Amino acid sequence: MPANSGLVWQEIQSDSLLFCRAVRDDGSDAFALTFTRKPTFNPDRRNSADVSSFDGQSLQWYRSSLAGNPDLQVRESLVKLDDGSTLQMVVRANDATGLQRAFGEISALKIAPVAIR
Repeated sequence: MPANSGLVWQEIQSDSLLFCRAVRDDGSDAFALTFTRKPTFNPDRRNSADVSSFDGQSLQWYRSSLAGNPDLQVRESLVKLDDGSTLQMVVRANDATGLQRAFGEISALKIAPVAIR
């Protein structure tokens, strides 16, 4: 994470994935990234919602939901990596301003190659 981002990075790795979570100073989740061979999310164009950038490329976000919290705005996106693995990104926010903040934080990321077994 960039030093001045105000975010703390947490990681959990298993045999088949690397789960990363960016947490704000107040303890709230900024966003989550999952590096995996097989994503758990399948984009559906009918759910296209927002566009931002990541690693210099345009990034399409898809509307999703969280059971039990219908007011929460949830967005997911997938990026195919050079090694054939997938980066799945998830943002949860209370409003459009929160979504845009998270999109900006993600656009500032620089992802180094990750080894997924």
